[in-house]
Amino acid sequence: MEKILSKEEIADLLSAVRHGDVDVESVGSEFEAAPGEAGTSMAETCNLFQSAGPESWKLKNYDLILDNFARNYALSLSTRFQRAAHIKLEAMESMPFDALLQRLSGRGAIGVLQLEPLTGGGLLVFDEQLSFALVEMVLGGSSDDQTLIPNRGMSAIELNVIRDVINSACPELNKGFLQLQEIKASLVEVVSNLRLLNFVGSEVGVVAARFKVSIDSLEGDITLVVPHSALEPLQKKQQIKAVPTSVVQNSKWQSLVCDELDHMEVEIEAILATLSLRVRDILNFQVGDVIDLGCKPDTPLQVMIEKRPKFLGLAGVQGGKKAIRVMGRIPNGG
Repeated sequence: MEKILSKEEIADLLSAVRHGDVDVESVGSEFEAAPGEAGTSMAETCNLFQSAGPESWKLKNYDLILDNFARNYALSLSTRFQRAAHIKLEAMESMPFDALLQRLSGRGAIGVLQLEPLTGGGLLVFDEQLSFALVEMVLGGSSDDQTLIPNRGMSAIELNVIRDVINSACPELNKGFLQLQEIKASLVEVVSNLRLLNFVGSEVGVVAARFKVSIDSLEGDITLVVPHSALEPLQKKQQIKAVPTSVVQNSKWQSLVCDELDHMEVEIEAILATLSLRVRDILNFQVGDVIDLGCKPDTPLQVMIEKRPKFLGLAGVQGGKKAIRVMGRIPNGG
């Protein structure tokens, strides 16, 4: 019988490898056979410090997809609830599904997603703080972080109340994944107990992305769970396109930047005239005084974009509201 190393011997071996006392780089070196044994044997390397399991699985630039999703979903929630919502990617880990189950409380809402044409689907897990607070908000309550959290899972009625909130994440996922693959995300069902859900096997690797959600004073977490099997086609597609021309790369980023520019907010001002006055004159103003601006009412206004003059326009009224008709671009406008 071959001798099995003791615990102390294994510790000594690992210490020797770490300190360089044992050469682990001499791959293919031959060992002479002992008397009575035929031939030679080849040494094979074994990495004792890096696992080849689910923890080492990665998808390049997946964080960009998630950041785009977070930004768009925050805008969607802000529009829905008329409150300032912020979503930020906090962590992204690859792990066996069973390890993820140990971390989640199991009392929040869980959206089961279908991600066509990717196989395996996905999960959108809302923690209990966020789930019960969203129920209050949908029913007209406040976005308060002091919402009472019952010591139970969510009821079928509560899950149905926030179903549409979870469903609104699907089009934002579509926008995020568009950088790599056009997908069609759809909500299959909303459940409250992840352990009773037949999603994937306990040893199957998944990528869990945790987002921090803030709506006014409320804070909570959303976890997007996607199995490796669903993301592997995207990983292979990246490998095929691993050596693109710089023109194609620049074109993709240029298209992405142009898409994002369409959603940027800018400050617009319309200025008829400016006037310099002494403080003494301002202090002497009385009700009914007329201040001469040195221009006529039909003088074109300067339309300022982010404090820079860009257009000329005329003041008017449309639909009962003050409006400006753009008449042309200012030459060499800053």
